[in-house]
Amino acid sequence: MTRFLFITDTHIAGKSIGFYQQPTYPDKIEELLATIRRDVEQEKIDFIIHGGDLVHQCDRPSIQEAKRLFQFSVPVHLTLGNHDLDRSDALELWLKEAPEFFVGNSPQYTVRYPSCVIHIVPNQWEPGSPYYWKHSQSPYFLQDQLEKLEEEVRSYPEAVHLLAIHNPIFGVPREQSGLDKIAHDVPADFRHIILQLMQRYPNIKGVLSGHNHINTLARTEEGIFVSGSSFVETPFEYKLVEVSEQQISIETRRVHAGLSFTPSWKEERRFVLGREQDRRLEWRFTS
Repeated sequence: MTRFLFITDTHIAGKSIGFYQQPTYPDKIEELLATIRRDVEQEKIDFIIHGGDLVHQCDRPSIQEAKRLFQFSVPVHLTLGNHDLDRSDALELWLKEAPEFFVGNSPQYTVRYPSCVIHIVPNQWEPGSPYYWKHSQSPYFLQDQLEKLEEEVRSYPEAVHLLAIHNPIFGVPREQSGLDKIAHDVPADFRHIILQLMQRYPNIKGVLSGHNHINTLARTEEGIFVSGSSFVETPFEYKLVEVSEQQISIETRRVHAGLSFTPSWKEERRFVLGREQDRRLEWRFTS
């Protein structure tokens, strides 16, 4: 059994995180992370995946603060998000200042654990400008990213595989949001690339994402597709994921006790919590 925590969109060093779904408290990140530290120590967590937007803007002070805050006794694997890449030399800066968040000095990498293989695959944003985000919200992959990913998947033909990608593969369904259209919809060609990949390699069981600051969980014949809410927004949630050769289980948790402040809450945006089916999963399969 492999057990890890999935946390996303912490926007470290941001006084305000700009886009948000619920009231934000990025200045309370150190206090909020104390819960994560307890989980790691008490529940035999193997590693942490950060789903992206670790920092609010990419600069040396923010990266150094992120390094300080995310010093854990287990590895932290970062999927770079758009805010992590908001300058043309962002990738160079990350690899120089925080190589411990990556493997093989590369933003895209694969890690092997006893019962699963995790592929960190940061999507691109600006056409023609890899690993840079300025305005565009049109996610895509480079051809060499996809070729590398397929090569890595083929290297472990018997394993359970998971992908970590900042931009979700599916939008938020109307049944969850109560809106008259899919919220934060995703370009069809971006989604189809991943679905087709999972059809070719059925041992890829699921995709973890951040970006939309909403808990969602879609289940298709290809696998599961999970997004998480922002850890610095009320009610400060993250996920415990357990993977074996036969099963995946996901539990959404929250920081709910011992805070030194009283956070506010927007009841009209309750849908960001997700329905019960968006917050918890137990899926048994044959790998």
